[in-house]
Amino acid sequence: MDITRATYFLIATEDRPGQLARFSKAMSEHEINLAGVWSFGTGRGNAEIIAIPRDPHAFKKVAREAGWSIREGSCFHLTGEDRAGALADTLDRIAQEGINLHAVDAMGFEERYSAYVWCDENDVEKLRKVLKGW
Repeated sequence: MDITRATYFLIATEDRPGQLARFSKAMSEHEINLAGVWSFGTGRGNAEIIAIPRDPHAFKKVAREAGWSIREGSCFHLTGEDRAGALADTLDRIAQEGINLHAVDAMGFEERYSAYVWCDENDVEKLRKVLKGW
């Protein structure tokens, strides 16, 4: 399994048609390449966009210019051989260390998988150590 620490940005926005399209267009116009992007409603007319840019500094510059309110954090990108239970041992070890994951997003691509895992910022270093020891 390969493990990389990544910087993500959370953008709070309104839950209405076209928000993600406008965000994506801004990324394209400023040539910001994203490793990952997610968007979902959070209720009461609100939504969040979570982006993992390949160049966090360039992303922050565009966000400032656009007047977006962003929150920055760390997550981990895991990749490896895709097989039944590919993440099971990793997730079990994380749980045994008492780390509560806030989110896991995983997908398989032919013989490989790609997963992002998020935890509380206070547990990032602890999670890094668990994953590093894998």
